[in-house]
Amino acid sequence: MDDQEVTEYYHRGVVCHLLGQDLAIPLDVEFQRPGEGEVSAAKRLLERVFTNYSRYFDAVVGDGLYFEAPFINFCIEHHKEAVVVLKGDHRLLLQDAKGLFSQRAPDGQWTEGRRTVQYWDDEGFTSAEGVSKPLRVLHTVETEHCRERIAKQWKETDKTSSWYWATTFSKRRLPARGYWRAGHWRWDIENGCFNTTSTHWGLDHVFKHEPTAIVNFVLTLFLAFILLQCFWQRLGKKDYDAAITAFRPPLARTPLPSARTSVDQSYILVKCPP
Repeated sequence: MDDQEVTEYYHRGVVCHLLGQDLAIPLDVEFQRPGEGEVSAAKRLLERVFTNYSRYFDAVVGDGLYFEAPFINFCIEHHKEAVVVLKGDHRLLLQDAKGLFSQRAPDGQWTEGRRTVQYWDDEGFTSAEGVSKPLRVLHTVETEHCRERIAKQWKETDKTSSWYWATTFSKRRLPARGYWRAGHWRWDIENGCFNTTSTHWGLDHVFKHEPTAIVNFVLTLFLAFILLQCFWQRLGKKDYDAAITAFRPPLARTPLPSARTSVDQSYILVKCPP
């Protein structure tokens, strides 16, 4: 019946995803335990990733949920940099950065595609309570020129967004533009990995409701996803995106059980240029 109430169950997990590459490369997954928060599962996963893939990346990039002293210190203790979204007006670090940057003109700007970026960049902030080292804050005001179809007519519009990030990177090691790119790269795990694998590869379907089987399915899916990308790119196919989304594992066509997997955008691993 269409009006029948159905209870669905979700297995929530976190994924690490290597950025700055031509391919979408999910490396590993960790599912949350009952009553456990996302950051706790992410730290458990990072312990394993630091051991297995330590030389693959230099920094951990995360959204605003990961702006907390224990997580940043965790990265520092493992000799990795951290880049996290800074938001929430109650945070002292954000208040300090806003106060400082409001007193001066932008440090510079650049244009990338249809987007013009003004930026403010400073380091030495000590107002993030509990963090074991001073942090650096980047603020950007981004204006993107868009062409949209409104009321059957094409119209030119400008959309403006404001961003703040905090990092353990020094200016010497990571220039402002690279810092900005690393901050925005976090969307690659949503657009290039989760959307494609959930929509076309059955990532959010549970085909056998058993903990080990769920993990094995997700890891096997990730491996097949990476290998198909490698194969198609090496062939130089122009319709690469169409091929990746058109391919579906046979299991994705089977009836779906009520349980689903929900893999969150939690953090990303990024390799800095030499």
